[in-house]
Amino acid sequence: MPVSPHALVLDADNTLWDTNATFRRARSAMIQVLQGTDGEKARPDGEKRLKTTDVLYRLSQHLPSSGGEGPDLEQLARAAAFYMSGLRDGPEAGIQTSRLRWASEQVRAGRQPPGCDRSRARKAAEAFRSALSAPPPLLDGAASLLRGVRAWRTARPDRRTSVLFSEGAPDRLEVAFDAHGIGGGQYFDDIVLREKTPDTFRDVCHAIGNAVDLPEPQAAEVVVIGDSLQRDIRTANATGCTTLYCPGDLWGRETPEAASEQPDYTLSTLNEALRILDL
Repeated sequence: MPVSPHALVLDADNTLWDTNATFRRARSAMIQVLQGTDGEKARPDGEKRLKTTDVLYRLSQHLPSSGGEGPDLEQLARAAAFYMSGLRDGPEAGIQTSRLRWASEQVRAGRQPPGCDRSRARKAAEAFRSALSAPPPLLDGAASLLRGVRAWRTARPDRRTSVLFSEGAPDRLEVAFDAHGIGGGQYFDDIVLREKTPDTFRDVCHAIGNAVDLPEPQAAEVVVIGDSLQRDIRTANATGCTTLYCPGDLWGRETPEAASEQPDYTLSTLNEALRILDL
């Protein structure tokens, strides 16, 4: 039986568009500079090794954040160069937590990695930054869902509202908004850029209750669609929302660790949300 909500709240990154793919391209661009293969065909073995182990993503978790969405990119490049300096073929080439920790400690101590002077680190950081400036592609079913949301809102603007909710960096999100026509108000009545916590979800639901024409605003039915059980589903469940879980590449298909993370519906693609919501 279809759900008939008064409001839809959609996660942006890795739910509507493939942010993870954009970050993978950025990490690959940095790796190519560090390996000296930028501007030419990358060496398949070394490129594949670093991409499959996802060293840069793991290193970013061992370095202090510089604000926004991660560490200083030049520090990340230097840490990656330290990590790569000891890589060899064989089992030791895989991700090693001890090596990640060691590489980040070298950077924190202000040391320079072998074969990576400040100029190369800056070039690697710029390659990452440039690749990240490309707009992320919409995920399967996202265009259809956006069209459905627009028609759904237009049919009853007094009783229906939609919100885009993201924790992403505003500058990077602006690229996606411009590429996919998000910022013009044709799909969403509000765009919320805040950390996803039960309190912020409650604030969003309170604002929704005031936006729709209902005798009891707190009775507004809200549906939340996201790709993360912890960041999207658990926090939305805590506020009494109906939750639609659409797993993506970043987190994979997660298994709920508690009842608080159990979604009401699990989607294979966003197209399935059209049927559930009767859009």
